[in-house]
Parts: sequence; structure tokens; C-alpha cells
Amino acid sequence: MDKYQIVIAGNGEPALVCTLSARHTYSDKSIAIIKTDKQNSIVEEILTSISGRFSNMLNIFYDDISSRNHNVLQLTGGGKIEYEKLVLATGSRAIEPPIDGIQRDGVILINKDPEQIRKMKTEALEAESIVIYGGGYIGVELCDELLRAGKKITIIEKSKRLMPSSFDADISNKVREVIENLGGRVILDAKIKSVLGIDAVTGVKLSSDEVIDCDFLMICCGSRPNVDLAEKLGIIYDRDRGILVDEYFRTSDKNIYAVGDCAAKHDFFASDLSNVLMYNSKMEEAKLLGANLYSIIFNRGKMISYLSEKRNLKNRIKTELKKLEISNATKDFIPLPRL
Repeated sequence: MDKYQIVIAGNGEPALVCTLSARHTYSDKSIAIIKTDKQNSIVEEILTSISGRFSNMLNIFYDDISSRNHNVLQLTGGGKIEYEKLVLATGSRAIEPPIDGIQRDGVILINKDPEQIRKMKTEALEAESIVIYGGGYIGVELCDELLRAGKKITIIEKSKRLMPSSFDADISNKVREVIENLGGRVILDAKIKSVLGIDAVTGVKLSSDEVIDCDFLMICCGSRPNVDLAEKLGIIYDRDRGILVDEYFRTSDKNIYAVGDCAAKHDFFASDLSNVLMYNSKMEEAKLLGANLYSIIFNRGKMISYLSEKRNLKNRIKTELKKLEISNATKDFIPLPRL
């Protein structure tokens, strides 16, 4: 059985950032990364350039975790790894809508992985007629770039306007105008019923039975956190919003942490869970976690300063709201002082 003090499970950049941060802070600790993706990626490239070669202090296992017995992980390949601290950075996966023929060649599901998006753009530039299903931020951005590259683009959104969860109607209408001025076609309030073609995609049929010819279909219907590993480890999670963590990124097991897209976030304004996370935010969180695995409060004050600032802001807002409750209720508008 292998023994490592810090074990990080994940294929992407948050796992890499957390590893580098932990290695810099705890140079005396042994670290292992467990990757399910056996292809070389940015993780190997950067760690090899820093370490020269992998050793007992830093190693990569190309395997998957099947179960856990206390602090011992059972790998699907038969190996076992004992850990002190375990970090889950399993990310998210693209949502696959119920469309007939979605498995045909030339159909690609878009997630938030930068490497996958770069690869997809290369393939898209070889196509002539492209359909983008999903008028959110990523779908609109891809549509704009491909139109400027001279491609014939049709973007389909199931809502009544583009980017409905990001902007108001005025901006959505302006975005539609920009796309149409570039030569793109925008179809709203519609869904794809089936993908046409024998082996590869040749077109799509909409819920209205309209057929649109294309040789490349990009599906941008959002992403869902990867929580399968959390289920195997027996920690608490929400299937739609991620692994439940506290303000220190700890899961229901105090020695298991979760960071990045797989971890649920608390929406301050909605007072509810949310899995929305900006790219730079999850990188900062991964770096913060890696530097505080063994010293949450006292490690150069990073974590406590970060959390104290958030807590103080929340308390100040609560105080101002309390003042409003005792103010003159007949006023139509009571301005809050600057926080």
C-alpha cells in the first residue's frame, strides 16, 4: 500500500494549482495526484518541468478511486493509497440534452474545460455550416468568433432571448442584432428534436419540424458538477449543485476537501446553493486551499483574512438592513449608506 500525506484527485487545472500551492507551502509533505485521464496534459507538463521527474514526494497515479475505508483509498486497478488530506477537484461535465442521434460524429458537447474548447475550435474551423445549440455566454462567444472566421452559423436557444441568465432583455436584443449583422441566424424559443445523418451529422430537426442543414453541431447547454466520486466516498453532495463544503472547503469529512466546479457554492444574495463559478475564482480557491490544508487559520493569515473580510461585509449589511426595519416605513425609498 502506498502512503501519501496529501492526495489530490482530478484531471484539470484546479488540481494542478492546488498541487503546486501545497508543494510550495508544505515542501516536506508527500503528494500524489490521481488522474482518470491517462493522456499527458498541462498537469504533467508543468509538474515535470518543476520536479524534473516524479518521486515518492510527488507522483501521479493514472487510475480511479472505487471506494474508501477510513483514510485508505481503494483504486480500480487494485492498488491502495493511504492519505492524511484528500482534495477532490473532479470538475464538471457537459449536460447532454435528450436529443435523438446525439452520438453521431460531428456532434460535440461543450463544457468549461479550456483544452477541450481549444480542440473543438480547431475542428469547427474545418466545418462549413455550424449549428450552435445553446444561447448562453459560451454559445454566443463561440458564435461571434466563428462568424468572424467566415463560417455559416445558426444559433438556437430554447428561451425567448439570448443569454437570459446573464443579461437583461436590452442587452440580449443588442447581442442578437450583432450576430445577425455578422450574417448569423438566431432561432429563439426552439429545441432540437433530433440529429440527422447516417454516421455523421448532416442536419438537425427542430421541435417545429424545421430542418437545418449543418456538418458540425456544438451543444452548449451548461454543465453539471462531477459528484460520482463523492458518492463512492460517502460524503454529502447535491447532484445538481455539487459537493457540500463549508467556508474552509471541507466536506462532511473534515479531512476531505472539494474545490472547483465539483464543489457547491453558497450564493450570498439568494441565500441558497449555487454551482456558478468563474474561472479565475476557482483557480484562486485551489491555490488558497493548497496553502492551508494543515493550517487553516495560521498560515500567513491568508485564509482568515479572506474569510474575515467576507464575514465583516455580511455583518455590516445585516446591520444596515436592521436599521431599515426601524426606519419610517412610509418612505418609498430608503438609501443605504455606502458600505
